[in-house]
Amino acid sequence: MEKQDTTILNFATTNFFRCSPETTVDRARNQFRGAAKSMDVVMYFYIVNEADKLLGVIDIKEVFVAQDTERLKELMTENVISLHKDATMKQAADMFLRYGFRALPITEENGTIVGVVPYRDVLNLKHRILE
Repeated sequence: MEKQDTTILNFATTNFFRCSPETTVDRARNQFRGAAKSMDVVMYFYIVNEADKLLGVIDIKEVFVAQDTERLKELMTENVISLHKDATMKQAADMFLRYGFRALPITEENGTIVGVVPYRDVLNLKHRILE
């Protein structure tokens, strides 16, 4: 049971797709196609500024049905649910159950994104911890 207190950042990936809010949908799609093969999390586009501060998130479906000329800032959800970098595995599991997301970003106090944890990884860890 002590593993439930393990920091979720230990299980996060830094292989996720991030873009500037000024990026057009067409450009983001093209960049994504080339980068997706090396990504661990492909279901969301994370919108960040130059300092990697998390500004918003977009579901991949929204990007692929949007108009080519739209900017990502027009599509993004600004009120992003995230985990603090010191959150525990149990807190992450609770957040996934509460919100039903497929991945959650992990941020520092200043809002800088430091990683993303997919639901499937937390689910797999939870099963191992409970056994």
